[in-house]
Amino acid sequence: MYTEKLTEEGIVKESKDGIATIVVSNSDNCEECTAKLYCKPGNSSERSLTVKDTFGVIAGDRVRVSIKGSQILHVSFLIYGIPLILILAGLFFGMQYFQIHKELFSTLLALGFVSIYILIILFIDKKRKSHLQSYPEIVFVSDRKL
Repeated sequence: MYTEKLTEEGIVKESKDGIATIVVSNSDNCEECTAKLYCKPGNSSERSLTVKDTFGVIAGDRVRVSIKGSQILHVSFLIYGIPLILILAGLFFGMQYFQIHKELFSTLLALGFVSIYILIILFIDKKRKSHLQSYPEIVFVSDRKL
């Protein structure tokens, strides 16, 4: 998973400022795919990806997009791993520190840790301008619409 590249084909919905939105049709593999973090459900029959546009594509182009497994692993850890660690740490430290109502205060401490983490992530995301390196990228334009 760490070294593999996941690729998918789709049609460009829109493109501007080096970022394109690609409509990818659902396949049988979508339910088992670990890259679902990057797909946003549009309607019931299509998913869309926001990708780095290095080719200058236009709406209607058929393209192939790719993302590294390491990027998916990194994002998964940020979304699921760190909050889980913070919840467990809050529960553990709360149970050790508080004398009365241990369960209640431990839970509140854990939720506080996760809330602070989310606020930090949101603040960093707004400040960071070069977040394009974490986007999937277009690797091939197979059908250019003229």
